[in-house]
Amino acid sequence: DELRLYLAVKNIRIVAPIPGKSTIGIEVPNSMREDVFLGDILHQNLSLRPKKDLSILIGKDISGKLVSIDLNKLPHLLVAGTTGSGKSVCLNSMISSLVVHLSPEEVRFIMIDPKMVELTLYEDIPHLLMPVITDPKKATRALAWAIQEMEARYHSVSKLKCRDFKTYNEKVEQGAHRDGYKKMPYIVIFIDELADLMMVSGKDLEDAITRITQK
Repeated sequence: DELRLYLAVKNIRIVAPIPGKSTIGIEVPNSMREDVFLGDILHQNLSLRPKKDLSILIGKDISGKLVSIDLNKLPHLLVAGTTGSGKSVCLNSMISSLVVHLSPEEVRFIMIDPKMVELTLYEDIPHLLMPVITDPKKATRALAWAIQEMEARYHSVSKLKCRDFKTYNEKVEQGAHRDGYKKMPYIVIFIDELADLMMVSGKDLEDAITRITQK
């Protein structure tokens, strides 16, 4: 409290000790906040982004460097929050990050939007595997298809003796496609208002999601 009073700020964060040093750090917020716009960081990232990367930009750190998360290392993500807290903005930012940098040959989407509000605006993008799904019954069937596709892909990855999907595609690029194998795009599934969807679809949908997230 005395430090906050002396520095005339509402909050501070203390890092004690700083990793690798015998000192402590005191993080003080700027008096003027900087607005971070998605378009700006996407443009800034064009020259920095590795090819075929599934990273999603989420903002900047305290030093102004871009912060991203890699869906290869974070394959199952649940976004939760109160009404108006920015869940939809977060979801749209994720989709935009992938669409801007990856072609339909590199990533494809399955979008489920039972309320027909947030995801239907992506109806015409070429990355969609199927039209945006608004019917709960069709959503369950789409996830059942995704499970079959997932199992088939795991079989192909195993046949080429690869440990992951990225290594599989790299092997195919190096010539394994001559044996009947072909490159496969990543598939990312977006579900808006999952709680509402599960109330309508029940156990079948829950079982399908469980199967996917177990892999």
